[in-house]
Amino acid sequence: MRVLIPFRPVNPKTRLSEVMSREERERFAFCMLLDVLRALENFDCDVRIISTHPMSLEGYEVEVDSRELDEAINSRIEGETAVIMPDIPLINEKVLERFFGTEGDVVIAPGRRGGTNMILIRKDVFRVSYHYCSYVKHSKRAKDLKLRLSTFDSFFASVDVDRPEDLLEIMIHGEGKISYDYLKSIGFKVEFEREPKLVRV
Repeated sequence: MRVLIPFRPVNPKTRLSEVMSREERERFAFCMLLDVLRALENFDCDVRIISTHPMSLEGYEVEVDSRELDEAINSRIEGETAVIMPDIPLINEKVLERFFGTEGDVVIAPGRRGGTNMILIRKDVFRVSYHYCSYVKHSKRAKDLKLRLSTFDSFFASVDVDRPEDLLEIMIHGEGKISYDYLKSIGFKVEFEREPKLVRV
């Protein structure tokens, strides 16, 4: 199985700019990528990082592709292909084992705001279309192609980090993760009052 992980190493996660510097965002994005790669370590699959800019990561194949995300991914769908976003650091081996074992021609793990955090494509007539509630678009496309569609239900797979409020989930649920340790190292913590609140000291 081929696993594609699209990654933007330069000036990523701009919606976190109000709480992190550019250098911090770049480091944090890399930490999340490492968490995703660590979850994949024990699977026999061909992992390819599709990077918008040149980068090196020991032990992994990095392919530089500056095209739009859909083009970069669709040109690499061949046979059984999974696409996993690099900003879902809470996933682990057990989550991935269930995901890869889910039946269907197309298996989608949706994000909390209608995105597609992971997708497993077993019929390569299918093509992705990210952005703008891609879960709905992908579901419709699978049905239009008369492919068997499964939705994968996982809280950890649903937590993609784009906004400052998303960091709270990492600080609550992510102990032991590289991204959690990084956030903690730059001063983020959770204050527990009536509701948990993310603060930076």
